[in-house]
Amino acid sequence: MNIKLLLKISLNSLIKHKGRSFLTILGIVVGIGAIISTLAIGYGAEAKLRKRILAMGNNFIFINASSASEGKTTLTNRRPPGKLTETDIQVFKNQCPQIKYITPVMFTRQLISYHANNVLAEIKCGNQEYLDVVERKIGKGKFFSQQTLLKNKKVIILGSRTAQELFGYQNPIGQPISINKIIFTVTGVLKKIKNYMGISDPNLDNFMPITTAKKYLLHTTDPALHGIAISAKNMQDMATLVKKIKKILRFRHRLEENEPDDFTIYDQQAMVKAAKGSSGVLNLLLLIIASISLLVGGIGVMNIMLVSVSERTKEIGLRMALGATTQIILRQFIFESITLCIVGGIIGIVIGIIIPYIVSIFTGWIVVIKLSSIFIAFLITTLVGLAFGFYPAKKASDLNPVEALQDI
Repeated sequence: MNIKLLLKISLNSLIKHKGRSFLTILGIVVGIGAIISTLAIGYGAEAKLRKRILAMGNNFIFINASSASEGKTTLTNRRPPGKLTETDIQVFKNQCPQIKYITPVMFTRQLISYHANNVLAEIKCGNQEYLDVVERKIGKGKFFSQQTLLKNKKVIILGSRTAQELFGYQNPIGQPISINKIIFTVTGVLKKIKNYMGISDPNLDNFMPITTAKKYLLHTTDPALHGIAISAKNMQDMATLVKKIKKILRFRHRLEENEPDDFTIYDQQAMVKAAKGSSGVLNLLLLIIASISLLVGGIGVMNIMLVSVSERTKEIGLRMALGATTQIILRQFIFESITLCIVGGIIGIVIGIIIPYIVSIFTGWIVVIKLSSIFIAFLITTLVGLAFGFYPAKKASDLNPVEALQDI
């Protein structure tokens, strides 16, 4: 019996019992639809998180002046956070040719005022390479230069939302704003970032020369920095660069071999890898939950195939009497079970593709439908049909033709 004939018999059996067939494959439809949907939403969340991490900058590395280490320690082993200074930056420039851009970083949250309008926002302070490190673009005006940095000029570059809140539709370039009753001149406005993740809006971020901020806002001459931001020349250089930075800082901070780091290095590629790993764990959990429905659907398929064998006992006996072998009967019923599951799988795949897009319309989530997800779903339906259809098919092929025909 060839494949074409087996398919014809299987489809005829499905069409003959439409209602029963639909109820049988409902579990398969729900299971496959859930798998496709969860994978689409999971991959979308991963893509959004990856996009957000990569939006930090190009081959971005951030060194935090404090340590992220936790756990058991002793008073003798405890060390205060290591200081990061401008001298560290010069050492990195001299010893790390993999660095493309580098900037000192200080943060301060301030109330920015223009006439009656006020915005509480973060001011990021660094050198003239800050925007290159974080890959932000100027929409209006210009960023500050090295000359501006050296002269401690009272200038500020506003985020697009900060500018909108303060000035509305008025051009902010050249306008004075007040911070702690000190007047600063707006020299630029950043381009708006349309898609971002998290509760912090990057369009509220503002930039200022670090020398200006230290003199007028932070009121400090301490060389210590909150952090150092770096952009590597190539993605391939990042692992080597991180190792070099760690080695240099441990040496400069006089840390013994058994002492933990008194700083933290955030590597963009490592963060992407960690995000992908977390997303993979979540996807696996969701797949396990969705697979329960498939298990229920598979049991339903096996049950209905057993009923079908009981109803078609005489048909099976007649086929055997006319020369059909046990292998032919076995293949026929397995093929019917697989066909039943594949039809359910196809419906489930269609539903699984439609649902995520409907969800994205109302939630704004990113959804990613991969061909691999569809292939996996199709393969799963075939395996379910094979696994749960084998026992009924074996039972049909083991029938005694004499006993099957005795009531005719």
